[in-house]
Amino acid sequence: MRIASCILACAAGMALPVCAQQTPALDLFVRPDKGYCIACHQLPAGSGPATRSDLGPALAGARMRELGKPRLRELIVDPTVAKPTTVMPPYGRHRILDAREIDRLTDFLHALP
Repeated sequence: MRIASCILACAAGMALPVCAQQTPALDLFVRPDKGYCIACHQLPAGSGPATRSDLGPALAGARMRELGKPRLRELIVDPTVAKPTTVMPPYGRHRILDAREIDRLTDFLHALP
């Protein structure tokens, strides 16, 4: 559907940047209609909005790098595989985030200080 919109916009002579635009990873982290990770997780100081959220673990960069990108990605796609009783939603399995959004969020978490 998005591709069709881009094709129509281009055919009508409209600007393409809107079609090619990507949502920044921090935006996914704080958007209620996407990840909304900020509701449960804290980021390192200066990496995003300050919060007192403590339902999920604090997302310290060293821990994120220790987990590695493949494991981080798996945990975002479906955390119930690793921990069936988790309250974290399976963002990939439930299609809350698409594959590209999951990749961007994984890269963001892996690069945290």
